[in-house]
Amino acid sequence: MSAQLVVVDSSVAVKWFVDEGENHVPAALDLLQGHLDGVFTLAAPEHLRLEVLNALRYRRLDDVHLLEAADRLDLVQLQWYSVDGALARSAIALSGEHRLTIYDAVFAALAKLLDCELVTDDRRLAKSGACRVRALG
Repeated sequence: MSAQLVVVDSSVAVKWFVDEGENHVPAALDLLQGHLDGVFTLAAPEHLRLEVLNALRYRRLDDVHLLEAADRLDLVQLQWYSVDGALARSAIALSGEHRLTIYDAVFAALAKLLDCELVTDDRRLAKSGACRVRALG
């Protein structure tokens, strides 16, 4: 049986590193564990790394902890996708059509491109109708 392909966004991935002030951390950790166990294959656009690190910086993590988080993101071995060509064009279209930021729209565009579900804890993105979505909470 092959692993189920799922796109995750930064609202999910940040919960892998911090739980203070976050909702639905157990669900995010279960998704990550499912990936590590081969139940899911998690995919994301490459800018997820920067969004997660920026969110962690905002929470006042120091450089040492940010570097550890960057290393741990590499160890998780997500399927990373460059935001170029068709993916960028699709994100631009979805952004305008569903009134999303380009940053959010690229997650939806990737889910559409891969014909899979996007898992998010971002209510606005979940309700946008831009792609198939499973809300984390």
